[in-house]
Amino acid sequence: MTKSIRIMSPAGALDSSFITGAADRLCAAGFGVDIAPHAIGSWGRFAARHEERIADAVDALTDQDVGLVLCTRGGYGLQQIIDGIERGVRERGYNGAAVCGFSDVTELHQLIARLGGASIHGIMCKPIATLPVDAEPWQALQRMLSGEACEYAVEGSLLNKEGKVSGVLRGGNMAVLCGLCGTPYDIRLAVEHDREQGKRTVLFIEDIAEQHYKIDRMMHQLRLSGVLDMVSGVIVGQFADCEDDSSMGCTLLESIADVLKDHAYPVLFGFPAGHVAHNMPIPFGVEATLTVTKKAGRLACSALPLGLEPRTP
Repeated sequence: MTKSIRIMSPAGALDSSFITGAADRLCAAGFGVDIAPHAIGSWGRFAARHEERIADAVDALTDQDVGLVLCTRGGYGLQQIIDGIERGVRERGYNGAAVCGFSDVTELHQLIARLGGASIHGIMCKPIATLPVDAEPWQALQRMLSGEACEYAVEGSLLNKEGKVSGVLRGGNMAVLCGLCGTPYDIRLAVEHDREQGKRTVLFIEDIAEQHYKIDRMMHQLRLSGVLDMVSGVIVGQFADCEDDSSMGCTLLESIADVLKDHAYPVLFGFPAGHVAHNMPIPFGVEATLTVTKKAGRLACSALPLGLEPRTP
């Protein structure tokens, strides 16, 4: 059975033209698309009331016709309702759908990990609606939605730590991940589950508009929580609008590298994903192989079994 894409707004409100524009472009690419009842609207800074956003998310993650849930945007709002979404999904039965989005959608990535599914850290409605047709993030997302595996080549960095590892990709926005520490959606729990299954974990992190010392503090939070001891590789994405603070005695990226220096696993800096226009999609919850040298990096990811099977437009 060919499945469809459900567009929903679990957090912030977004201009309706971007939502309908994204739906139109996905339809033109051959995918079946529908829009959740409360995806278009606003209630303060949010797209809808708590119970309305929960209802849309639960329906999207339990409807057997849905293979992908595309979030309209991030912003803020999922921490208010993530446990309500989980209760509803467990009561009705998770349909195995993946979730696509980033930023605040990191919370949904963590929920999907708890449910045993996979997800996509990737572009949402505004860029889908407005990027040029030949833009790499849009083209790469189409291939991923069509069930293709993906592979990325990344320029080298002197901060890279060389090595090769295969494991399950996890992660997302670092501030959101750290905000979930000590909750049922803690990244540590996902990593522990991978270890119990005999699998390694490769951690991806990115962020936006955070001060240098706050990034350093979050890295040490991940260190002190034990997460950095448990993973088998780290991918450092884009830290947009995060300026270096000379009083820290090093650059922001050097701060990250310093926290990771005593670990033997590979670390790749500069991966093209995060709060940037060139935001390439990464599949979470699937096996991937990370290869890192000082001169280059490569990430090869398994395909996502979404069942979307695009039709000929």
